[in-house]
Amino acid sequence: MQNGDRFPGGPNAPEQNLFQPRMPEVDVVEPEVIEAVFNTARQAASGEAGLPGDETPHRYLVVMTPGRMLMQVPCPPAGSLPPERVAPMERMLPGAMKRNIAVIAYTDVKALQTDISQAIPFVGLLMGLAYIGHAVWVFEGHPSALAAGCRDADLLFVDGGMAPYLSEGWPAEAASVMRRREIYVHDRASFQIKRVLLK
Repeated sequence: MQNGDRFPGGPNAPEQNLFQPRMPEVDVVEPEVIEAVFNTARQAASGEAGLPGDETPHRYLVVMTPGRMLMQVPCPPAGSLPPERVAPMERMLPGAMKRNIAVIAYTDVKALQTDISQAIPFVGLLMGLAYIGHAVWVFEGHPSALAAGCRDADLLFVDGGMAPYLSEGWPAEAASVMRRREIYVHDRASFQIKRVLLK
């Protein structure tokens, strides 16, 4: 078996599998390392500091790749969206009260670079929330990164397509490190967001 065939969607997989959600093969690093990378991700997502080499002030959606690198996906420039597009975001989560939003989604790099809206069907919502000032970071939810990725989050959004690949008991583990225990799952079929009821 060749290296690219170790999991569905590798370099030698059929193209139709590119956007099929699954848990990607990740680089498992020491706990202190993954904590440091997520700390950088939160700072970049909040606008406190850009990633190395980025000197342009901008709002970004920050994505951690399976290789534990950070990608910045730029939001539209401030003030560029018409009020009717901003209003739904403000009703959902007013930008006046800045929130930390962690997101578990499918983060295969090739899929993201090919069409991020197919890899993450609700990326428009995430970009809108980042545009109005919330800090939004995305990762795949691997057990080795779950706690670090959810730490200090006020909300957690989970792609329903990724939920079957998360570890048992993931809602409780995520909630234990969040600032607020609010977890929502996005259903790909209905495009509805449903709250996870925690014990």
